Amino acid sequence: MHDHQSQRYAVPPDGERPVWALIGPGIGALAGLYLLTMPLGPIPWGTLQSALHLSDQTILLTTVVAYVVSAAAGGALGAVLGRRFLTTVGLSALALMIVGVLLDVLAPGAGIFAIGRVLSGLGAGAAVGATAALAWRTGRGRGAVVATLAALGVLSLVLGPFVNQGLTSAMTWRLGYLVVVLPLLAGLLAAAVSGFVLLLTRRPAQPNPAGPPYPQAAERPGNAPPGT
Repeated sequence: MHDHQSQRYAVPPDGERPVWALIGPGIGALAGLYLLTMPLGPIPWGTLQSALHLSDQTILLTTVVAYVVSAAAGGALGAVLGRRFLTTVGLSALALMIVGVLLDVLAPGAGIFAIGRVLSGLGAGAAVGATAALAWRTGRGRGAVVATLAALGVLSLVLGPFVNQGLTSAMTWRLGYLVVVLPLLAGLLAAAVSGFVLLLTRRPAQPNPAGPPYPQAAERPGNAPPGT
């Protein structure tokens, strides 16, 4: 007769995440790195300064300092909260970036532009932090995942000024920001779908008499088999 008191259960998963869960926040992280360096080209910088009537000090504060400071704060939050609330952090980060970029595209002056850079920087930092935290939880092949993300991140940083300079020269400085919206929307959709799939595939541990017990279940005299 089966003794229910001595029934053993399988150990739950250790928190590893599938690689495809990186798609949404990963897109946000790469877009955020592009947004960091894209204003730094000589043509975009001068065009932006002239269009918004910014002094040398003001353009530095609104374009670079505001973004870097907010990204640092967002990165800390993303790294901490992304471990437990990946979908929420990813969706929030991408949404903030979209709102921030659209504010920059439509900005009539320095104030709105600065708000847009703060919001997009905060979202970008959260996306980078969540992506980094998740990359270390992908299990087997983690080294290759981290190396690939790092290489793509460096590429985004390097290409940012060149891509934006070409768009600014051909059209307008606002186009360099507007082109980021489409990949961010794709990342938002990917984060929502992956979060939904993770929610559906999360199942409680099933009884497994042959498996090891939970580590936290200490042996007690009342549960000991007969004859001990």
